[in-house]
Amino acid sequence: MAKSKMVNWHGSPAVEVDGRILPPMAFTAHAHTRDREYLRKLGRAGIEIFFLICDPDWLYEGAFDQLMEDARVLCEEVPEAKIFLRLGVHPSVEWIRDHPDEMMRYQDGTVIPARVGTESYTGHYPGMYALYSDAWCEEASKHILGFLEDVKKTSLADHFIGVFLAGGNTSEWYPSTPLTIRKGAPLGYSWLGVTDTADRDLYADFSPAFRQAFSRYLYARYGSEEELRKAWRDPDADIDDPHIPDMSERAFIDADGIVTHYPSSGAWRTVTSDNHVGSFLNTDKYQCTADFFRAFHMGAADSIIHFARDIKAYDPDLLVGAFYGYFGCLDYFNMCMCTGARKMLDSGFVDMTACPNVYMERQPGGYSAQRVMQDSFRLRGRMFFSEDDTRTYREGGGARDYMEMYSVEDSVAVMKRDFGRDICEDIFGWWFDQYAGGRYKDEAMYRLIMRQQEIARVWYAGDRTKHNEAAFFYDEESVHCVSGGTLFQMIESNRCLEIPRMGIPADFYYHDDIARDDLPEYKLYVFVNCFSLTGEEREAIKRKIRRAGKTALFIYGQGFIDPDAEKRLSAEHISDLTGMKIREIDEPSYTKFKIDPDGPLGADCDPGLVYGQADRQIKDGCGLYVDNQITVAWPLFVCEDEEAETAAALCAEKLPALSVKRENGYTTVFSAAKWLSADIYRAIGRMAGCHVFEDEGDFVFANERFLTIHARTTGRKTIRFKKPSDPWEVYEKKSYGEGVKEITVKMIRGETLMFSLEGAI
Repeated sequence: MAKSKMVNWHGSPAVEVDGRILPPMAFTAHAHTRDREYLRKLGRAGIEIFFLICDPDWLYEGAFDQLMEDARVLCEEVPEAKIFLRLGVHPSVEWIRDHPDEMMRYQDGTVIPARVGTESYTGHYPGMYALYSDAWCEEASKHILGFLEDVKKTSLADHFIGVFLAGGNTSEWYPSTPLTIRKGAPLGYSWLGVTDTADRDLYADFSPAFRQAFSRYLYARYGSEEELRKAWRDPDADIDDPHIPDMSERAFIDADGIVTHYPSSGAWRTVTSDNHVGSFLNTDKYQCTADFFRAFHMGAADSIIHFARDIKAYDPDLLVGAFYGYFGCLDYFNMCMCTGARKMLDSGFVDMTACPNVYMERQPGGYSAQRVMQDSFRLRGRMFFSEDDTRTYREGGGARDYMEMYSVEDSVAVMKRDFGRDICEDIFGWWFDQYAGGRYKDEAMYRLIMRQQEIARVWYAGDRTKHNEAAFFYDEESVHCVSGGTLFQMIESNRCLEIPRMGIPADFYYHDDIARDDLPEYKLYVFVNCFSLTGEEREAIKRKIRRAGKTALFIYGQGFIDPDAEKRLSAEHISDLTGMKIREIDEPSYTKFKIDPDGPLGADCDPGLVYGQADRQIKDGCGLYVDNQITVAWPLFVCEDEEAETAAALCAEKLPALSVKRENGYTTVFSAAKWLSADIYRAIGRMAGCHVFEDEGDFVFANERFLTIHARTTGRKTIRFKKPSDPWEVYEKKSYGEGVKEITVKMIRGETLMFSLEGAI
């Protein structure tokens, strides 16, 4: 097989195959693996890496022969094709029937029949196979390695460069039957077509497979039963047979429900329990629940690491990856593909992970956000691959209407946007066609892809070092300490709807990386969901931000939970982290606020506008989202520091909403609201000294050599560069000046422009 690896290339990770560097984009042809004309035209357009969807014969007879016929057709039409196996690791139906201990089980010992659907296979299992099953991992590894050995013996072996591990439903490492199902809820996910509902509350996993995985996680985290009992504050905790939380112990997940719609009615009091403090899990009493969910997620990550380790031992020159690390477009508690990403990246066996873009707001004039902290990959010499399953006008029906793709012009503009983001944020990507009619089968799109491959090669030929001035930090462990609604609003919605419109390109990290010596320097550090922080983690953050010239923004309850403290949930922990006196008010608030026109943000924000909530319709991407999200903070945290300046006040409570404190050359900003709009971020960034490329709230992506702008509105856009530049639009092949500091362009909503800042290419 080909010799493939990740290498540092001009300041950033890259894919090297047989000594050649291969820039993005790649292609996954789900429904078109034998469409010769389509494959040939994609190859002529410059696509070289192709993902082929396949399974071992363990799953169904003839699977290997099917792959090799797909590979033969591809290589005949694209002789230079490099093949990444998108390889299913699912057990056979017979195997799971013979291994009942390896299926997810609910509290009464029952299993729910599961439909596992992938791009190549739909299997109906007697129950969902446990994604953390040791027995499954051992058996599946034999079939994976046997499959690779069979590939190696073929005449096409030199075309194969890697294995992309596909497990769980839709190949994305989550179970088809949720971990927690309330009475009356579907017995599976809506997009699987599940219509049967639960006649009682159901909660898992009581399988022997999970109990073993849970115990293994607890030994790794606490080391002994004595330490576990201290952490759980339970003298009877059994590390070898750990407690599985019941429904009441999972109540915090839905804590935002009633409160979101009626915070001032007093109805929120009906959803209170000792399981949660507002939206936060009460870890003083229920640390076992946080550990349970984390073990569930970590089990799937451990399985991916297991397979990757075996593949690397078989052939260290194969790349290995999987769908994993999603911080968006998911149920954070029932889908086990979120909180083991750092462990995978640090394992030494996993080269890359991938995920599709978030599905809301994909229309022209919107933005297709990422779900991972991709710059943490860069620090480790790993790569994030974006599955750009960008819909086009050719699909019709729901996809056309959800995504508002009504013409080839719409489709080209959005493909330009998504590709421009990939280049400017320096991530890899592949176009994914799962539409039977051919999503990108259009001469205009072939020409577009050809031009984009030329642009990608130019990008890879020069310096790729990033020099962004703002960074956002997220925490894996905190995911399991706060409600699902809060996570959706603060992580997914903010990143998709507001952050990319602030005009300040940003990097994205897991917060633990703030302690690394190789973390780049930033002017603005933003903490998004770092709710649970140990003493050591707090000190690392304080060392990084409390320096001259630095600004830190803490959104809502960052640091509210200290697992090292006697009283784990306390506003005093927020005060310690931020250096500002913070008070907790145990009542919900809409946190709607207005800017003080004479305050530090008054020059950049509208003092007549009510902030703190989404201020426009949120468009559905594919039938998975409600149109708008009402954001409520519960409890409410407000700054009461005499040395802090109030930049905005809560409309109802007349208390500080945004507070700014300056001391010893650094600045701290605290927000009582969860939801900050783009102009608030922009104003804080400008105060921090960040360069603002554009003020109008359009989608701007930029690095030192390229800039992409996608218009959210129609009108004139003024783009300001960091230094004198030679902006040259790469599709028009048109110069917009030489040695200029800014340009003004007229754009129509949904239009994309991409500039080389170094002149013609």
